[in-house]
Formats: sequence, C-alpha cells, structure tokens
Amino acid sequence: MSQRLGFVLAVFFLALPFVVTAQNLTKCATPIRDDCTFYTDCLEAKYQCGSDGYPIGYGFHFCTKFAESKSKLSTAGQAWISNTMLCLQNALVPEATGAPGAAATCADLKTKAFATHADCYVDSGLCSLPITDWEKVSVEIVGPGTLVESFDALKATASVGLQCTKFFAEVVASYISPFRMRRVRRGLL
Repeated sequence: MSQRLGFVLAVFFLALPFVVTAQNLTKCATPIRDDCTFYTDCLEAKYQCGSDGYPIGYGFHFCTKFAESKSKLSTAGQAWISNTMLCLQNALVPEATGAPGAAATCADLKTKAFATHADCYVDSGLCSLPITDWEKVSVEIVGPGTLVESFDALKATASVGLQCTKFFAEVVASYISPFRMRRVRRGLL
C-alpha cells in the first residue's frame, strides 16, 4: 500500500511542473481581458528584464494604472481601456510563447511592444473618445512626460496623432460631402 502511495505521489510531483507550465502557456497564448498578470507571469517570466524592463516597468505598470483608472472614464472610455489592454497583450503573445520570430532580447521586446501601441490605441477607438477621456488618459493616467520620454514613445505618440488626424479628417469630410452634394444638385456649386 505504501509503495502504491509513494508511486502516486511521485507521479503527481513529476507531473505538476508540466501542468503548471501548460496552464501558463494557455494563459500566455490567450491573455485574459482586464487582467495585467500577462506582463509578470508571461513576459517577465520569459525575458527577465527586471523592474525597469518593459514587462514590469512599462507594460505591467501602465496596465495596472489603466485598470485602476477605468472608472474615471466614460462608458466608451472604459470599453476603450479594456480593448486596448487586451490588444496590447495579444500583440505580444508570440513573444510570451516563444513563437518563431519573437523578440530575442529585452531591448527587442521593448521595441516590438512600443510598435504595437499606436495601432492598439487607435483600433480600440481612441480617436472617437470624448475629449474629457483624452484629457484623463493623456494627463492623469499616462502623463505628458511619458508620451515623449523615449524615441519609441515619441514615435507611438506621433503615430496616434497622425492616425487620429486622418480619422478626424474623414469625419469632417463625411459631414461636408452630403452638404456639398446638396449644393451641387441645387446648382450652387
């Protein structure tokens, strides 16, 4: 009987690391909405960049700030935060899972991560948020200094500005075009 118990315990303890690894791999391959542990449990665990590296010093730090500040925003702003947090994490799944072509170093990871920021922000609806949400995000949550503190951050900020300018131009054009067409039909243009 004790041999059987010993065998069962041995199998359990030998299999446990594989179960934990499989759970982390699943979590790392499919980030959880409104959860920031992807940065600590997946990226930092894999890259070990330290407290100032991208996973902890930027990703986890701002993910947590976004999550804590979510209630300060409009309903649209709250949805934007959830969608953006998930988008940013999904964009780094190849790095977290060690997929071919994944970033090899902490510096590569930081560059790759910052390259995803603008598209995630814009694709999640930043340009259409109320101006009050823009102010809270840029001043209270992120902070103006953070938007330009590094070349990567500056590039992401400029890209967001350019993409939102295009968005605003399209919105204005969509309002002007029907007005212009009515004037053309009336022979005024």
